[in-house]
Amino acid sequence: MKVLLTGGTGFLGRNVGRRLAAAGHRLRLLVREGSSRDGLPEGAELATGDVTDLDSMKRAAEGCEAVVHMAALVKMWVPERERFDAVNLGGLLNALAAARETGGRLLYTSSFIAVGPTGAAPADESQRHSGRGYRNDYERTKAAADGLAQQAVENGQDVVRVYPGVVYGPGELTDGNLVVKTLLDHLRGQVPGIIGPGDRLWSYAYVEDVAEGHLRALEQGRSGERYFLAGDNVSMVDYYALVAELTGVSAPRRHIPYAAAWALGLGMWGWAELTGHEPRLTHQVVNVFREHWCFSSAKAERELGYRSRSLREGLALTLDWLRAKGLRGDTAAAAR
Repeated sequence: MKVLLTGGTGFLGRNVGRRLAAAGHRLRLLVREGSSRDGLPEGAELATGDVTDLDSMKRAAEGCEAVVHMAALVKMWVPERERFDAVNLGGLLNALAAARETGGRLLYTSSFIAVGPTGAAPADESQRHSGRGYRNDYERTKAAADGLAQQAVENGQDVVRVYPGVVYGPGELTDGNLVVKTLLDHLRGQVPGIIGPGDRLWSYAYVEDVAEGHLRALEQGRSGERYFLAGDNVSMVDYYALVAELTGVSAPRRHIPYAAAWALGLGMWGWAELTGHEPRLTHQVVNVFREHWCFSSAKAERELGYRSRSLREGLALTLDWLRAKGLRGDTAAAAR
């Protein structure tokens, strides 16, 4: 089918675009002026526009049979906070409108953060965000967007939602690939310590598996349904222990108390507000680290045939890629 893809220039979006193209779908990508075109699927049509511009969305969707909406503002801080609402809420509303005009399906890429923190037991698709205690604007707007998508479902629109876990793997070192950016910092000795006790569980999902999950959700997902595309649920302590086993680089020995990290993050936030320079940490991010984000992909496995490789296998592949790229992945060999 002919598919309009938004967010196709991002870390996950490029992988999804390549997977859809490899499966035979004809792609049209909505791209902003100035966005990098590197690594986009060969033969894909490009439509210049922005998800916050309804007219450009509708023009881009003309002749398409489905819309895959992945564009989102994934940042810990931006100078203009209203951008979160414009992109994450307004962008989804425009994607819903464009899909309605085509009469086709909307596949919407949400986020694990949209359903709120979990306990130490994996949550399933029955979990909804409480609507209280948002840790940052990204969580607030993604949770609100999830509600908008649910309203569209209840109004009879063909919408399928997917919720990737913490996505990692080879690809662009953007905020969408924060795991690999932090992994590189660790290999270079630039991670000062683990925030808190490091016992909170996070669900790690290898990027190619998540891209395959998008393809299957587009083709096989039941209208109105939600699917977690997650993976191994691993604590930060166990994550770094695995990295040490694979690389020979010792895990961080220092644990930074939440209160100290929060105060540091607040200071960095204040400095960013004064200078306009993006901070390396914020107090809001520390609040995210206080929680479990632990999910089950059993429904996607059962209904879509989704499979997520182990964190061990995914990290090994990622480290091989880093070495091949010369991005200090060879630090591991030197450490031995």
